[in-house]
Amino acid sequence: MKHFGVLNDSDLKTFFKYTPAEFNRDAERETLGLALGAALYTPGSRQDFANKILSGQYSRDAFAGLTTLIVCLEDAVADSQLLEAEENVVQELKKLEKAKVFQLEAGPALFLRIRNVQQLDKMTALCGTSLSVLTGIVFPKCEPENLLAFFPALDRASAAAGRNLYALPLLETKEVLYSETRSQALQEIHEILLAEVDRVLTVRVGATDFSSLYGLRRPADRTIYDVHVIRDCLADVLNRFGRAEDGFTVSGPVYEHFSADRQGWLASIPEKVLWEEVQLDALNGFKGKTCIHPSQIMIVNAGYIVSLETYTDAALILSESDSHNGVLQSPTRNKMNEVKPHLSWAKKIAAQAEVYGVLNENFKPIDVLNHIRASQLSKQL
Repeated sequence: MKHFGVLNDSDLKTFFKYTPAEFNRDAERETLGLALGAALYTPGSRQDFANKILSGQYSRDAFAGLTTLIVCLEDAVADSQLLEAEENVVQELKKLEKAKVFQLEAGPALFLRIRNVQQLDKMTALCGTSLSVLTGIVFPKCEPENLLAFFPALDRASAAAGRNLYALPLLETKEVLYSETRSQALQEIHEILLAEVDRVLTVRVGATDFSSLYGLRRPADRTIYDVHVIRDCLADVLNRFGRAEDGFTVSGPVYEHFSADRQGWLASIPEKVLWEEVQLDALNGFKGKTCIHPSQIMIVNAGYIVSLETYTDAALILSESDSHNGVLQSPTRNKMNEVKPHLSWAKKIAAQAEVYGVLNENFKPIDVLNHIRASQLSKQL
């Protein structure tokens, strides 16, 4: 897998000074967590997700750019349909295991979101070795009590899979949101996850569940950062889990609106607002984002392409990290680079550049988006 693989060699040469590197689910944890990018949810009741993976449909057409697929047995499935959805997931995973042509390198990386520990154990018993096609398990509604039970259940699932599955804990409960309990809840969750950090691929946040606790729902034309009670919680989550020394990757919250407009990227309110929100995600330290529609994939991933100016600043700082230079003028002579304070930032930019690429001078991410969209539209005519 690699980001923007839909572009041909000529396009890559036009837009990128350094093209995105290839990766697969066996990449280093930090690289893979960053590379997940736009993580698309699909209900566990969907009966064709195995065939879409095997046929390559999840890597082309409307799904072009998809590297992460999360099969959901929680909120995306009605209680009345749960048994059927569970059986469907079992059968679909077995199809993937049975198909010798299943290429893990081609992607997408596949994850399963379950409801609770009991369901994870049930799926482990039903799926057995077919869990080997998964990269990890999304733990919903994480609190200290259920996290302590989730990791032993993950051990059992990993034993059945014959490979170590990652944990993707999801923070979305009232204990994390409400101001009087947030600090203690985040501290306890942080302590548990820090002890298991090598098994935690990303920490995720559930802004929709947070909003529901206050009876709120943002309109299509406003970002989640405009909902201040949610914004404040997101800031506290990043304050706890975004610290450079801990090594966590925190993924951004879902934007639940999308558009069927085919006139171009950012041609509608949902696309414009999603693009704005992705910029705010990246600015605040989120990496990647939960998605509910394939039209969101490229918009999210493009938000993490590194500009040439940003890359050259980071490269300069890294090159001088062992020297006695404290302050450096940027190559573009428009900012100050301080080696020590900016070093952790520079390391993150270097990792991001490897996964998402570095643009040529005078190009912006929106140029890549518009080119991809124009190419897709021309194929449809």
